[in-house]
Amino acid sequence: MKYNPKNPLDKRQAEVYFNRLINGTEVFELKVYKRRNNDQNALLHAWIRVLQDHLGYTSFEDCKRDVVREILGQYNYRNPLNGKIEQTDYRTSEMEQSVMSDLMTKLKAWAQEELGCYLPYFKDAGFEELMNNYL
Repeated sequence: MKYNPKNPLDKRQAEVYFNRLINGTEVFELKVYKRRNNDQNALLHAWIRVLQDHLGYTSFEDCKRDVVREILGQYNYRNPLNGKIEQTDYRTSEMEQSVMSDLMTKLKAWAQEELGCYLPYFKDAGFEELMNNYL
């Protein structure tokens, strides 16, 4: 479970859950959630802008949604309002660094193989030009 310590409700729920764990008998592990970093986010946005041009999208958000959906698909979640299981898109703003890195590796390969579109990483040839043109 993920809790935001800046949100009072999340913080209280985390405290209740933690107290239940430490008073229980099961072994548990705590993990710090490392959100995607700013460099990853900037590079992903530059790549999406390249793909937006390449694919003819007029909307950055539509292109980003469709590309991430193509790479990762969607996931099921229970809608808290009606209790139904629904599908929703992954949100890059909520991704851990490792998940974002995996998405970017898959995206780079997909763009090259399926679209013939080269997307450079930080130290690849063409990276500086990409950042100058798309950020």
